[in-house]
Amino acid sequence: MRRADVGLVPRDDRRDRPRRRRRPRDGELTLAVLVVLRHASAAPAGSGPDHARPLTEAGERQALAAGHLLRRRGLVPDVVVSSDAPRARRTAEIVVADDAWPLQVEPDVYEASPARLAALLERLPEGARTALLVCHEPGASGLAVALAGPSRDDEAARRRARVMAGLGTAEAAVLQVDGTWDDLTAAAAELADVLTP
Repeated sequence: MRRADVGLVPRDDRRDRPRRRRRPRDGELTLAVLVVLRHASAAPAGSGPDHARPLTEAGERQALAAGHLLRRRGLVPDVVVSSDAPRARRTAEIVVADDAWPLQVEPDVYEASPARLAALLERLPEGARTALLVCHEPGASGLAVALAGPSRDDEAARRRARVMAGLGTAEAAVLQVDGTWDDLTAAAAELADVLTP
């Protein structure tokens, strides 16, 4: 994402038609997959400091189901990035399970805006074709909607509206990103699916 794109607003290039996608250079990814997963169900707000809220037993089951769903869909991440909040970190640990998916705990993910989350994604390893981001609302849905941009058909519009309303606990938005992680801009992805365990 370029600094001018911090707000994740599509640039107005004064064209009558959509911009053509940039052709990748040699060695660049042509299509990457980003799975934006909201943490599983946590202890209620007000039960202590927000950052410290743990998963509930139901949340542990949700996280396990989310991991199984990702595997069934063939969404095996090359890297997992999680908030350091216990509810998100524990969700990520359960989703990763015994598969040894590389897990990075990032304090900056907690309470991050969509623009801040996009900036964190720029630092993903160049060779990562699939990334899983375990984070919080409203940043999770805000990032997915901003990266997806306007809907192209009725089904895509339904998915986008669903995500705009906010991701539920352990729900995931699956985005197909055209380009590289360091080239994220608004409307640079397609919202391919919304997964509910």
